[in-house]
Order: sequence, then structure tokens, then C-alpha cells
Amino acid sequence: MIENLGLEVRVLSNLIYNRLNQTTMETENLTIHQCWILQHLTQNVGKEIYQKDIEQLFSIKRSTANQMLRTMETRGFIRRTVSDDDARRNILTVTEEGITACEHLVKKLYQFMLKLYGDIPKSELEQFQGTLRKLWHNIES
Repeated sequence: MIENLGLEVRVLSNLIYNRLNQTTMETENLTIHQCWILQHLTQNVGKEIYQKDIEQLFSIKRSTANQMLRTMETRGFIRRTVSDDDARRNILTVTEEGITACEHLVKKLYQFMLKLYGDIPKSELEQFQGTLRKLWHNIES
């Protein structure tokens, strides 16, 4: 029933999130959020990306971003270097190890998404995604 839509979306979201986390933890011992950050950095090699950019893009608090980035740096996936323009800011750079891990993670996540989509026709998935975006827009306006 439509009254349970919020609950059903939340349960589905939790299931997907937990499975994604399980996949990324088994693959590279990273959370799905860290994987998404790694993917963003890998897709933007050569651009100056700061912690503040990550906080805004992923809508996370400074302390959360700092902890995730510190873990990723300790594991050798990223490097933080002081900006020449502002010593208070660190530029985030993905390492070769991070790029390799990201490629491996993307393959694993692609396999998961194929399983998730199953035999649902592409047109239905596109319609569902469009509906989700409308709901999101309705909440934000």
C-alpha cells in the first residue's frame, strides 16, 4: 500500500547499503562511502579536490570526512598534501594503489548491481529512478 512507501524505500535502502558495504569491505576493507570517495578522486585525477569538496558532495560532516579520509590515507589509497595557496587546506590525491583498488571495487559493484537489477526491464528501472528523483525533488522544494 502507498502508506508504507516510505518504510519500503527505507528497508530497500538499508538492504542495498548493507550489501554494498559488505561487498566493499570484503574486497578492499573500505566502506561504501569510502569507495564512492575513492571513485570520485579516481575520476577527477589532476583536479584539486579538498576535504570540503568531499563534505559537500557527499553531504557529510567534517569529522566524518576527516575520519574516512584518514583511514584511506593510512591504507595507502589517497595522499593529502598541503595546498600552496592555503596551508590550512589539503589537496586530496588518489594513489596508484587507490586507482587499482577502485578498478577492482567497480567490477565487484557492477556485479552486485547486475544481481540487484535481475530481470527487471531497463525501462522499468528508468521509470523507477525518475520517480525517485521526483520524490526527492518534492521533499527539497
